[in-house]
Amino acid sequence: MTDSNDGLSKATRPGKMKSRRYRELWTRPGYLVRRLHQIHIGLFAEECGKEDVTPVQFAILSVLQGGEEMDQLTLSTSVGIDRTSGADVIRRLERRGLVQRESSVLDRRAKLVRITEQGKEFVARVRPMMARAQERLLSPLTDDERAEFYRLINRLVDANNDSSRAPMGSV
Repeated sequence: MTDSNDGLSKATRPGKMKSRRYRELWTRPGYLVRRLHQIHIGLFAEECGKEDVTPVQFAILSVLQGGEEMDQLTLSTSVGIDRTSGADVIRRLERRGLVQRESSVLDRRAKLVRITEQGKEFVARVRPMMARAQERLLSPLTDDERAEFYRLINRLVDANNDSSRAPMGSV
């Protein structure tokens, strides 16, 4: 039986809905976000796999592409990864000749990172592949839906950033 005011049956009114909310896997936002991330990783691998680059590696290179150097911690937080993971990713990029690291003259413990010319060329070559992966991910959405998706996902990221194991900083 439904209530003519809200169209909900007595069993699905808000009081009852709270006890049932998130029981089904497909109703859990965290699961859906993780699943969407898995799909994105697959699309990125299909488009960029020949270049032997991960989305996180490409994110770091993208942040550095402007040519400014930054310390490893700032770089890591700018893409939302922890210090240790950031250092590992940067080391791999350095071994490939895509970035350079050197000790800061102000703080010898800090490592400054800058993109190399080879790294800039790499970003320019891979960017169209990365863009195809993004387009494939968003292809089911209309332009208006994409704008709404960006608005909502950015709102969630901003509101919950401090709860992350690796809160993002700003570049």
